Amino acid sequence: MKKILFVILLFITTISFSQEYYRDTIIERAVFNEVNRHRDSLGIHIVEFNPDNIRAVPWAEVLVTRDLDSKTIIHHCGCAAGVEIIAFIVIGDKDKITMSVDEIAKRTVVLWDNSPSHKEGMEDTNMTRGFNAVYVFKSKRADGKYVALSVYQFLRDKKYY
Repeated sequence: MKKILFVILLFITTISFSQEYYRDTIIERAVFNEVNRHRDSLGIHIVEFNPDNIRAVPWAEVLVTRDLDSKTIIHHCGCAAGVEIIAFIVIGDKDKITMSVDEIAKRTVVLWDNSPSHKEGMEDTNMTRGFNAVYVFKSKRADGKYVALSVYQFLRDKKYY
C-alpha cells in the first residue's frame, strides 16, 4: 500500500511540475536598469525600485499559466494605480535560450520604445517608483520556443496616494 501511495504521489508531482517556467530576477533587474538608462538618456528622472509591489509577480504568473493552458492573449491587469507595460519576447528556440540577459533587457526596452502607448508609460514623468516581474518559459503562443514575459508596473510617489 505504501508503494502504491508513493507511486501515485510521484505521478501527481511529476504532472504538477512538468511545465517549465520560472521567475528570473536577474533579467528583472537588467530590464529595470535598462528602463532607467532609457529614461536618463531622455533627461527624465530614473525610477526607484518599489519593494512594496504585490501585483506584478502574481499577474505575470497568471499570464504565463494562461499561455501554457490555452494560448490566451496577453492583456493588462488593470489592478493597480499607475502605469503597467507588458512585453512578450521570444528569447530562444525550442531547446535553449539563445539571448543574453543584456540582449533581453535591451530588446524589451526597444519594443516598449517602438509602441506609442508603452513608450508613453515608460517615459511618464509622474512615475517615481517601478517594479518588474519577468518569467521565462516555453510558450504555446510561440510554438514552444523560450520567451520572456515582463510585467513592469510604475507608480507615483507614495505621498500621491
